[in-house]
Amino acid sequence: MEAGYHLWEHEMLEKAAEIVENEAKRVIGTYDYGWPQLSESTQEQREALGYSPNEPLLRDGTHIRDTIEHAVDDMEHASYVGSNSKIAVYQELGTSRIRPRSFLGGAARAKEHEIHEEISHSLHVGMAVALGIGALAKKP
Repeated sequence: MEAGYHLWEHEMLEKAAEIVENEAKRVIGTYDYGWPQLSESTQEQREALGYSPNEPLLRDGTHIRDTIEHAVDDMEHASYVGSNSKIAVYQELGTSRIRPRSFLGGAARAKEHEIHEEISHSLHVGMAVALGIGALAKKP
């Protein structure tokens, strides 16, 4: 039973991290989290460089998206979602000249309910299977 729990825990950490990673990638280039509009000078600069003027965090089309990854650490009982890009860090946390646009933290907050639902359902199914109550293992 303990081995089954550890496998379930890993799968749930993996699923939670995937949900957050996918949401963080999706929100780039949108204003879905109520971020402040790009300044007029930033929009003009973006247009002069051939980019769409008003897509926050999206300049070359994919750079930040491509750097977002997740990992599961079974020893720590944790999963992580992040980027090793300095630009992503500046955008997430802000700088003296850049307003923060939290795409990672925002994704975690936006998907919190979905993650809880996924874990709850999985735990319910796992317990039903372990107890031999197959009818309870069906998703409502």
